[in-house]
Amino acid sequence: MTPAARAARSAPEWSRGEPLHDPWARRSSGKTLREAGPDAVGLDSGVLGGLPGILRAGLENDPPRFAGASLLVASQAGIAYEHADGYALRWKDASTELPEDQWLPARTDTIYDLASISKIFTATAVMQHVEQGLLRLEDRVADHLPRFSENGKGEVTVQQLLTHVSGLPPFINLYSAYPDIPSRLDAVLTARPTSPPGTEYVYSDLGLITLGLIVEKLSGQGLDEYVREHITAPLGMTETRYNPPAELKDRIAATEYVDYYGYLVHGHVHDENAYSLGGVAGHAGVFSTARDLAVFAQMFLGGGRYGDARILEIGTVQDMFTDRIAEVTGVGGARRGLGPELSAWYYHAGLTSPYSGVHTGFTGTSLVIDPLTDTIVILLTNSVHPTREWSTTSVTRREVSTCVAQALGVVPRQVRGGWHAGDADASSATLSLAVDLEANAAELRIDLFTHLETTYDVLAVEASADQGETWLPLPGRLEARHEDAVEVADGQITGWGRRVAWDGAFALTDSDTPLVGEVQIRLRLTTDGSTRGLGAWVGRLRVLDDGQELFDSDRPDDRREVVADGWVLDG
Repeated sequence: MTPAARAARSAPEWSRGEPLHDPWARRSSGKTLREAGPDAVGLDSGVLGGLPGILRAGLENDPPRFAGASLLVASQAGIAYEHADGYALRWKDASTELPEDQWLPARTDTIYDLASISKIFTATAVMQHVEQGLLRLEDRVADHLPRFSENGKGEVTVQQLLTHVSGLPPFINLYSAYPDIPSRLDAVLTARPTSPPGTEYVYSDLGLITLGLIVEKLSGQGLDEYVREHITAPLGMTETRYNPPAELKDRIAATEYVDYYGYLVHGHVHDENAYSLGGVAGHAGVFSTARDLAVFAQMFLGGGRYGDARILEIGTVQDMFTDRIAEVTGVGGARRGLGPELSAWYYHAGLTSPYSGVHTGFTGTSLVIDPLTDTIVILLTNSVHPTREWSTTSVTRREVSTCVAQALGVVPRQVRGGWHAGDADASSATLSLAVDLEANAAELRIDLFTHLETTYDVLAVEASADQGETWLPLPGRLEARHEDAVEVADGQITGWGRRVAWDGAFALTDSDTPLVGEVQIRLRLTTDGSTRGLGAWVGRLRVLDDGQELFDSDRPDDRREVVADGWVLDG
């Protein structure tokens, strides 16, 4: 059985006690963004100083991960960090650079094609209609758009579209397969499903296009008009729009040279289907800046309110950021609220929790909200400029999110001076020691912090009484102040760990029979080939035998007996 399979079977139950209340169950503050020094909002400015190097590494990668980037970090409603690097426009086509005097530097106010982050605007519009009683999550889509019932989709609900479990395929070609907008929309509505509704998670553009059509039908407005009147204008997001005017072109990040068009896309939506629908669609089409997008994010952290503008009710925001698909996807699978993507290790990285959201965009954009610290991380890039073949933005997304998590001090102080591992992909690290045990009920005690990609990165606690010929998993229990205890079946630890330091107790037994003689103990951490959290820290190791300390890593002589292979001692 693979480590991932073992972890899926015995993953610790983090859901009880994670924190004492849902961080999205908050008061409606209406806080507005302000300028703030990092230290004033709980961020270590020295750690944030690593962010320019992360962006520069992405630009200097071969091939570059993106042509230009604009980054914003805000916490506790304070904009604490902004940085831009690279070029909003540099290439003429997929292999030819423009003359250097035509390059446009990326700036903190560069306007980017948000791509699929547009879906969160559509989801917000949908939820506004739910609040007004014009729509219900359990409504059948076909009751609002009768054509949708074609090909057996009559029972698909609005919620299933929002959470991508409708059974719709991810994509169909609209732009070249159909001659006009009416025929393209009809193709969306009549698309044949690939699975029964509610049985499989398949991220689908078609579902969000359909939701955009519902908004248009119920409101009597185009989606762009509705979003402007009911979302962006009340929030003062003057830089956010569909179909930006030509006079803004010099501020817009270029995207891809598209052979089908025969030109470089610069100034209109990159997504071919959205462009073929007039630049306005439920799945793509919104352009914005990092600062404007931060206002949108702060609205969610403000319980649906920003200043005097009420966009959503408090309960609606909580509903949007509550997972709805765990029963479909299982342990370690995708998590979705009513629009937002949740607990997305592949780009939330060090900020990942069951509550973190929100979305990425194919053009190289990402928005992360961590409600546990009221932190917003926005990374806008043009990773498809000049070609989507170069697009590898998620590496940089992860590094940025992890840097911000470290600046927030997510790792508890009491373990920071201990051994650390698990911050590299495709790695294996072993922390081991040996003790002589008599026939008593001995136990291993560990001061431990873990933040590991669920099921794919695993910390195994094991022992051997036969010189390492066989290793026994050590079931245990984790306890922490103000937290419900966590049972660790099969000695396997994975997942987000509730961001607290744990006192772990693991009985040194084999099927309830005490281990005796020379017993080797090891903590073995393995990570998969991509995507990771902060890793694991071990602050102190002890072995207790009938209450007596046989081993204590706080004692210098014992500490020297610990063998660290792949673990780094931070102290």
